[in-house]
This record gives sequence, C-alpha cells and structure tokens, in this order.
Amino acid sequence: MTALISLSATPDGSVQDASLQNSGVAVLEILHGLHQGVALILDKPVYVIGSAASADLVLGDADIAAQHARLRFSDDRIAIEAMGSDVTVVDALGQHLVISKGHGQRLGLPVELKLGQSHVRLRSTRPATAASAVPGALRAFRLPALGALLLLVTCATAFAFRAPPEAVHNAAANTPQMAVQVAAPTLAEARSWLDQALRDARLGQLRIEEQDGQLSVAGSYPAALKNSWLQVQRAFDSRFGQRVVLTPNVQVSAAVATPRVRLQAVWFGRNPYVIDEHGKRVYPGALLADDWTLESIEGDQVHLVRGQERFAFTL
Repeated sequence: MTALISLSATPDGSVQDASLQNSGVAVLEILHGLHQGVALILDKPVYVIGSAASADLVLGDADIAAQHARLRFSDDRIAIEAMGSDVTVVDALGQHLVISKGHGQRLGLPVELKLGQSHVRLRSTRPATAASAVPGALRAFRLPALGALLLLVTCATAFAFRAPPEAVHNAAANTPQMAVQVAAPTLAEARSWLDQALRDARLGQLRIEEQDGQLSVAGSYPAALKNSWLQVQRAFDSRFGQRVVLTPNVQVSAAVATPRVRLQAVWFGRNPYVIDEHGKRVYPGALLADDWTLESIEGDQVHLVRGQERFAFTL
C-alpha cells in the first residue's frame, strides 16, 4: 500500500484524462445510506462529493461535510483527497485505510469509500483485459490454423458478394431488435411524482423548488413523520436518482399544537375558499383565530401559517 500523499502532490488530470471525458471513466454505486441502490456513470476526470449544493455529487446522509472529498480519475486509478472530513477506503484486496482530512491517497479501481453514513463503490468502466496464454503443444498449429482461417474468410466473402441483394435485405429485416430505447424521465415527471408522494406521506407542507435542472425540497415536518420523509427520499432516488438530483433542505420542526380553527366546509373548485365557524367564506390570505393565516388551499389540504409555524389540514 502506498503512503499518504499531500493534496498539493496529487497530479493534475486535466491533460492526462482529456481522452476519457467523452465516455464514462467510472461507475459510482451507493451500497448503504440514504441513496442506497443509486448507480451513476461518471464521465468527468474530477468530482467533488459532499452535502453542499455546489458539490458535483450531493449526498444527503448524516455526517457528510459540505465538500467532503475530491476524486480524480486517471485510467484505472483514482486519487482520493479528503477535503472536509476523513475518508475510510477499502481497496480491491479488502484492506482498510483512513485518509485524514488534508491528505490524499492514490489507488487502483475498484475501491469502496465510507463518507459519513454513506458507503459507495467506485469501479472502472473499462472491460477487464485477460492475457492470452497458448499452450506449447498448440503453437505448432498456429500457421496452418491461420491459413485455414484466411481461406474460410475468403470463401465466405466471395459467397456474400454473389448473394442476391434481396437476400441481404431480407436477412437484415429479419434481424430482431435487441436494444430497446427507454425514455429517460423528465424533470416535470420527477416533480409531479415527488409532489404526489409528499402528499401521500402527509408532507404536503414541504415546498418543491427547481434550480439548474435539479429539484430541492424545503420546509419542516413533525418528528413523527421523519420515517415517512426518508422513505419518500429513498423512493425518489431509486426511481429518478440517475437523472435528477434531489437536494433536501428540510428539518424537523418543533411540535405544533393543532390550531384552534374551526372550519365547516371547504370549496376546492375555482377560487377555493373555506367556510368558517360563523358561516362566512374565507379566502387564502385571510386572518383566522389565534393569529393563524389561511395560506393556501391545494389538492386535498388546507395550509395555515403563523410566523415560522405551518400546519396542514388533510381532508
């Protein structure tokens, strides 16, 4: 195992890896954590992985630094730089190594990394090369076999040229289509799915936002719904994680008592409103009892807000 190297000593891969930028240089697979099951093709020579939105690869697990580590790919090797926190590495032989913050390590692929509560694997996209071994007893047959092969190819080529064009066309037409192009999910489809999943999990008060072709969720939720939020996040990553990144900006809210607001009926049609306890129509933006404000009426929920507190009635 090589010794730890400083960050300044890590070679720059901008020239060496230029030829790899047009194809995947590695595959990232998440083995454990919030995004378990996600697999991504990495097509750039350098990636920063962390919890900040500015990172190239964003992880929402606990104990992930804003810019946790930098990954530099060169052929079938990787230079790992621990930027914001320590990184635990398991190499191809199963040996464990802890890269301290401010240091780096250069290893061959595949490797496994433990970043906070997340466990990922990085492997090369290059096919494995197997060295050809020819037994000594067969070496004497190389030239005769090569001659026979050339003769066979020549005969096959001559036959192909004499074959009628219709036969060639029919053979091509009868070839089964093995590859089926699957349409990638769009950002709108991902947002629609996420919106419905949040409503089904009684998390409709969380806000979905779009930025730079990605999605983020902001707001707060009761502690009792933490598992529901985690299940929604895992399901989203499993379904859309390879195409759309979901950045969580949510937090557990303090316990909010049920508002002492009495509603007799709700109209969800055009220009929605509620009927309060006095039989009056109340539209979004109106003030209710205990300083609660009717924020919105969406789907099957009535949203109330009071300062930083939010509450949603699900009907």
